[in-house]
Amino acid sequence: MSPVTRKGREFYSGQYDNVIKLHEKGLTVSEIASQLGISYSCVYHWVKGLRKPSSGKLNDFEEVITKDGPISVMDIKERFPKHNELFLTASRRGLPIKRYRLGRKLGDYATWYFIEGQENELKESIKELLDKYKELKEKLIGLISGEINGRG
Repeated sequence: MSPVTRKGREFYSGQYDNVIKLHEKGLTVSEIASQLGISYSCVYHWVKGLRKPSSGKLNDFEEVITKDGPISVMDIKERFPKHNELFLTASRRGLPIKRYRLGRKLGDYATWYFIEGQENELKESIKELLDKYKELKEKLIGLISGEINGRG
């Protein structure tokens, strides 16, 4: 029997229902593992009820971006402190998560995550951000100018 390479939590968690269905049909642990291309140990633990798969942070990360649309680091960093690692892992595994970076002056609003197909939403979100930034900048300049002229 050839060794089974680890495919990641996302793949495994998606196979749990298949494992249980095949076990209910009477297939052995070895047959299920071979048919689905997952480890014997994993199948054994699932059919014996010793553990269940978790969806994993990467799946959660993708789900949030899919559901909420393009999202800035500012809005995601608390829930996913290791968002950069999740993005890099997603890239290596061919997941549809993309990243867009603006200039540094915007801090945590400079990096945005989105899913392929959300490009128009991303453009709109960034336009809104830049419009708010410009408006705030103009207000601050006005306040500073008013203070300087008021003292003169």
